[in-house]
Amino acid sequence: MGEPSTFSRSVRIDAPVEKVFAFHLDTRNAPEISPDGATFLAVEGDFPVSEGSIVELKVRQPPIPFPQTWRVRIGPIVENALVVDTAERSPFAEWRHEHRFEATPSGGTLMTDHITYRLPFGILGRIADRLLARRQLEAMFAERHAKTRALMEDGD
Repeated sequence: MGEPSTFSRSVRIDAPVEKVFAFHLDTRNAPEISPDGATFLAVEGDFPVSEGSIVELKVRQPPIPFPQTWRVRIGPIVENALVVDTAERSPFAEWRHEHRFEATPSGGTLMTDHITYRLPFGILGRIADRLLARRQLEAMFAERHAKTRALMEDGD
């Protein structure tokens, strides 16, 4: 099956860690920071999330032409520091997303997304990861971080 892939990306945000952390506890905010072209058809669950919460998202995201359903379970939450979600159902064979938050000396936040993932279809999935998926993740999280920064830094 091979080892899963990992991906990390960080962004500095000029907003208090409490504000950035609270935003990420409400998965209904996902459409606001998702890449252009992604269409959220549903976001269901209890918000703000807590450890053990289940969130279901139905999203249409290019290049896949049909809606995808994600069912994620919220794992460990450390106030103002960490939120972990693990996909129980998704287009991925494995998906674990750690949202890490660190207060900076200037009063801002260093936010890091760390993902452990595996595409389905064995060797074909590993090839697709190298050729396409990793680049798509990099572009997606670059856009997510830019949108998160803009939202968090734009007033109160």
